[in-house]
Amino acid sequence: MSGTRSADDSSVLVERTAGLTAVLGLFIMASTIVFTISGTMGIHNVLVGAVTVILASAHAYRTGEMRSPSIVIAAILALIGIWIAASPFVFGIDRSLVVGINGISGAIIAILSLVGAYGSVQTSNATATSA
Repeated sequence: MSGTRSADDSSVLVERTAGLTAVLGLFIMASTIVFTISGTMGIHNVLVGAVTVILASAHAYRTGEMRSPSIVIAAILALIGIWIAASPFVFGIDRSLVVGINGISGAIIAILSLVGAYGSVQTSNATATSA
């Protein structure tokens, strides 16, 4: 019985971290308009924010409805978070607001995704031991 409870707790962890990651992806998208980020960085933020929202939403749906969290999706989201944090430096952006928004949001996305990956591992381990 405790194995099922542990799997449910881990599943909720994965679902919530994926949901928060989707919200942060939406924030990255909206930051382009709200903070008037233009040029290549603006297009980049819209595209990478949309990809983050789609992947994180799919991960949350897959975990919540299908009870099948994916370590691969969580790992891809962690890599996207690292890219979001590093992208202002790659593109040579000097505006501190853009560096701050992307740096902090990217770091939080990476951390949440790694926590989600940990929850996915815990869910699969608890499911395997209870079966």
